[in-house]
Amino acid sequence: MKSLIPVDEDRKVVLYTRDLKQGKTYYARFRLSKTNLSNNQEYIRESMQTPKLEIATTRALQRFAEITVLQNNDMVIRGKKVEQGIEDFINEYKERLEEGWSNYSTHMLRIYRRHVQNYWIPYIGEKKLALVKEKDFRDYEKWRMTNWIKSPPSPRTLQLEITCMKTVMSWCRENGYYSGEPINFVFRLRNRNRRSAFTREQYRRITQYLRTNEWLEVGKHKQRGVFDSKIVRHRNMLREYFLFASNIGMRVGEMKEIRWRDVSIEQTETKKKYVRVRVSLQTKVGKSGKSRERIGRVTSAHALERIREMRSDNLKPDDYVFCSPEGKQIGDFRQGFNTMLKLASEWIPRTGGEPIDCEFDTDGVKMTPYCCRHTYITFQLRFRKHPDVYAIAQNCGTSVSMIEKYYSDARSEDFVERLI
Repeated sequence: MKSLIPVDEDRKVVLYTRDLKQGKTYYARFRLSKTNLSNNQEYIRESMQTPKLEIATTRALQRFAEITVLQNNDMVIRGKKVEQGIEDFINEYKERLEEGWSNYSTHMLRIYRRHVQNYWIPYIGEKKLALVKEKDFRDYEKWRMTNWIKSPPSPRTLQLEITCMKTVMSWCRENGYYSGEPINFVFRLRNRNRRSAFTREQYRRITQYLRTNEWLEVGKHKQRGVFDSKIVRHRNMLREYFLFASNIGMRVGEMKEIRWRDVSIEQTETKKKYVRVRVSLQTKVGKSGKSRERIGRVTSAHALERIREMRSDNLKPDDYVFCSPEGKQIGDFRQGFNTMLKLASEWIPRTGGEPIDCEFDTDGVKMTPYCCRHTYITFQLRFRKHPDVYAIAQNCGTSVSMIEKYYSDARSEDFVERLI
């Protein structure tokens, strides 16, 4: 670097020349007062793109005026790339998950890695965060439909990936990586399809399979009659989770928060057993002030009773019902749930029959733990003699309009006797 030429009295802006291929060019060095806005750099250097001192001086002063405005408004001057923002976000998420912060889950960490790292980094990873616009989000679908690893994304996958990236951008804004306007783009599904629910045949095949030793005979060697106690505990609980969820209609987040103190096994006047579950205040519904009780069918009551009988740990009132041996609550069993559906699809009863695809619905949409809630609602509407859509909505913590919108089986003639 050759001699510095001060442009202002405080020497916050100085010029110097570099000999490039095209000849001598002036560069400016700017001293910053808020280094947190420029990746903690005290100085930034930029080419003035001219060999003439007078022009370089004018451009340097103009640029410094822009920098001063950015500093006064706490706006990023020289930010990180999108890839760096994504990586830092995921690293912090992982650290907080390991530290046991609430609302951080292994499942969501997996989603950020699989859907944000795998696709948003190739898409705009090299772009400066400061230059990201809503147009990048609007154009994502077109790019994504020709860039995939195993199969083209479904509309719900696109919605998930865009929502996750908006979360990353919000985090970058809060942490000073990005000072632009919040990204308000919303990816809307073109068709509001009814919710995916297991068919009767799928439900029966899964429950049949879960009662077999084959479901429990897992471990390093997968030998017949050989059981791994830790895996058996988890799979027994997953079996009861499936039966419980499909017969009470609670949300995944609500079931995650259930403690034994929230559970009450009761009987009606006609001696029919059922379970009453109190929804935690930690959930969205609990905080909203809506109905905080859920009534489950006898199958869900039996599922909780079997967990109590099989388990020797975490049975105190404040312990979580669905938890690890260490007492840590389990979010949604998603990985085990996928394994369960895959194995149930391959399994054929000894009495014979054909394999039944339990992994996907008739539209090819992958089934998830949330489908248990949809199964409960669908079965209540379709297979009860006189379903009461209002009672179903109340018990599920939703509205009649939501049920009518997403469950085509909700017809007025189904509950006509409740209206006359």
